[in-house]
Amino acid sequence: MNNIIIAALIGFSLGATGYIVFRFWLLPIGRYQRIKDQITESIRHHELKLSNENIFQLPPDQSEICRKQSVALTDAYYDDLPHWYRMVLANRKESPDDASKNLLALSGIRDPDHARNRILNIKKSLNLS
Repeated sequence: MNNIIIAALIGFSLGATGYIVFRFWLLPIGRYQRIKDQITESIRHHELKLSNENIFQLPPDQSEICRKQSVALTDAYYDDLPHWYRMVLANRKESPDDASKNLLALSGIRDPDHARNRILNIKKSLNLS
């Protein structure tokens, strides 16, 4: 009977620890990575648009997507990510805050040179290739 109680306590503690790690570390990091991947796809789309046109103006739906991605990136960084992962990002020289500011500014830019500059800044801020 004593072994069953010890096994139950070990199982409960491992389950509780696993839940905490999954809920408060893995899910937020995965959410951040998903948002970053979505921003990468948007940036690729904008770069293709820049290479084909002399005037850069996002359609209203794309501008709204940029703004929503900016807000989602900021929320994920400040509200969801654990502090130790923010330190990892700082060590990698990733700045989601700067990327968010540039992404928000990109949503209203019309000059192609300014748009290229913002896209380059976003790539640098998020360490995108």
